[in-house]
Amino acid sequence: MSEEEAKKAIEPAVRAVVDCIAQRRYADMPAYAVLEQLSAADLEEMIEDYLALNQLTHIDAYGAVCHFKPRYEYRQMRCIPYKDGSGFHVDYDLTTDGELNDLTLQMEFLWNEAGALEARVLDAHVM
Repeated sequence: MSEEEAKKAIEPAVRAVVDCIAQRRYADMPAYAVLEQLSAADLEEMIEDYLALNQLTHIDAYGAVCHFKPRYEYRQMRCIPYKDGSGFHVDYDLTTDGELNDLTLQMEFLWNEAGALEARVLDAHVM
């Protein structure tokens, strides 16, 4: 599976999780992705504390235009296939008002026994 094919396959789950964050519906995230390492409450605390600390009011919804320059050097979502073929790691740079805010949503997608990709939220990490 190419990186572009992987992005198309995972985009609905990434969109749903980012939109849960943007709409502050953290408790809804488990409907779209497994939260193993952190609970929805942990993610909420981390993200809301980050916003408050940096005097930011919100996180943009998925697909909001990012004004990063130069555009040719930047991709908001990066999909890195695992060498063993078990799935993909995904970094999605979160924005506020179209500007990068240094917070990156980290997810992984693993092939399950049924041959489907299972979404997992790993972290919201300051990059």
